[in-house]
Amino acid sequence: MNKKYIIPVVIFSILLLLPFGVQAVADLRGEKRFQPFDIFKDVVYTPIVREKKIAAAADSLDVRWRAAREAIAAGTETADALEPVVSSLSDLEAAVLSVNTYAELDTSETRYKSLKLADTLVSKLEDEPESFPQADSCIKSLVADLGHVSLWRAFLDVKHYGVWTSRYLRAFENKIDDESAIVLALRPKYQLAVWNIFNDPGEKVVLGAAGDCIGAGCGRDTAAASDRWLFYRQDVEFLVQPSPLDVRSAKLDNPVKAIERFRDQLKAKGVELLVVITPGKPSIYPERLTGKNSDAAGLQSHGKKILDSLTRAGFNTVDLYTPLLAAKSRDSEEGPLYLNDDTHWTPRGAELAADVIAKKVREMVAAGIVKIRGKDEVRYVASDSIADRMGDVGEMSGLNKFNAFKVQKVTGHVVSQQNIKDRTEKLPMDTACVAAAKNACKKSDSCFIAQSALCERDTVLYDTTITPFKDDFRKSEILILGDSFSRIYQTDSPVNAGWIAHFAKNMNRPVASIVSDGGASTLVREKLARKSSVLKGKKLLIWEFVERDLRFGAEGWKDVEF
Repeated sequence: MNKKYIIPVVIFSILLLLPFGVQAVADLRGEKRFQPFDIFKDVVYTPIVREKKIAAAADSLDVRWRAAREAIAAGTETADALEPVVSSLSDLEAAVLSVNTYAELDTSETRYKSLKLADTLVSKLEDEPESFPQADSCIKSLVADLGHVSLWRAFLDVKHYGVWTSRYLRAFENKIDDESAIVLALRPKYQLAVWNIFNDPGEKVVLGAAGDCIGAGCGRDTAAASDRWLFYRQDVEFLVQPSPLDVRSAKLDNPVKAIERFRDQLKAKGVELLVVITPGKPSIYPERLTGKNSDAAGLQSHGKKILDSLTRAGFNTVDLYTPLLAAKSRDSEEGPLYLNDDTHWTPRGAELAADVIAKKVREMVAAGIVKIRGKDEVRYVASDSIADRMGDVGEMSGLNKFNAFKVQKVTGHVVSQQNIKDRTEKLPMDTACVAAAKNACKKSDSCFIAQSALCERDTVLYDTTITPFKDDFRKSEILILGDSFSRIYQTDSPVNAGWIAHFAKNMNRPVASIVSDGGASTLVREKLARKSSVLKGKKLLIWEFVERDLRFGAEGWKDVEF
């Protein structure tokens, strides 16, 4: 080799090996595994270990299923008898679905469908005991197929999901990028430099329009209102990309068909569906994004158009676009409806949504569409609570660690249940009344006893206790499915101040909820399918999801079997 090439080759080799060397040192010094070993492990070790786990989990399922059948036959409650079966089935699913460190079993695989079918059948046994033979057959088939170690199956899984497949290599590459010691050390400094120089908040975030206080979105504090808002990029992309129902979006799942299918499934169980599409922040505050006033933007969004089409098709729906846009006119006195550096609404926006949804439910009850007991069952009270909110969009940018964005204080109204019990106590005799009775009856004892009895006095006392708001799956006739817009303020600070609690307060009724962040399109329905017994006694299901999920919902809009 020519000597003049030696130095460049050495430098190139060092640069090439430097990331690997730094990562190896970082991994070996820390508690994390040495990631390059994953490839070797997933070729020669993981397939056999996984097969053994699958066989053990299948055997456990078989034993517990037999025990559950005997317990049910002996009179044990179905739900109690099936609890170990559900646990074993969950363990089997975890072993089968996770093929190796970086690859998951494809949903088109027969094993995947069989596991999900078994999950569904077991979940509905409490309400539909007639489906027991079908569940028994499905579980026996699973045990027969998976209850032994299969080297051939291990070979096929390595072939289709192994280190030479694109799905494995992409996931491995992403993991290396995310956990690289060099990247973790340099990325924050790079992000901060890009932010300081170019005002670029990162690939997941869109920086709102600059300038002075814009339109109706201005808050009480003009200095704070003039700050540029942050928007989640998917919220913006939903508005500018073709509608999910457009022919150009033919590759996407059709949300309307999924909603229609879900409505029909619920109707078969005697439950009405109410669809609530939550507007994204740019639909309500487009002027904060573009710098141009356009109060009607939300009414022209894909989400509003799809909502209108559902309404025309006879679905029960709630329009939040119109009241939220109208409420902007009071922002200067009451504050904005959405958070500056977050995708979600403020407590004010959440409470407005609760009011609108409750009004719609009362209309449905009055029209006889849904039959809920007429008597108000529960009393609720609300109290102020201040909480600090660090916006999720700011977190996505990675700049919060440098205090690039301010913590926003919000005042939520925490809902509590008010329990009132009455009791009767006797008061001391009225001495004047007794003296009058004695004077009137003179020496007649029987007369005095009768007259003095009229002098006895009772009083009714009320004992009031306050307990935290909580879901009531047993007594509630209303079930809510939702996403992070249902979770915010409800299960995170200040807790029990979200729209769900305020809806219950407005209705004076207990409610129950199932919430999945970012997964209200499919994941939350899958949660419901796994424990469909919660639909027992329910008359109305309110399904809330943010408009961007019509295109970007986690797992799409799959058909979920109940």
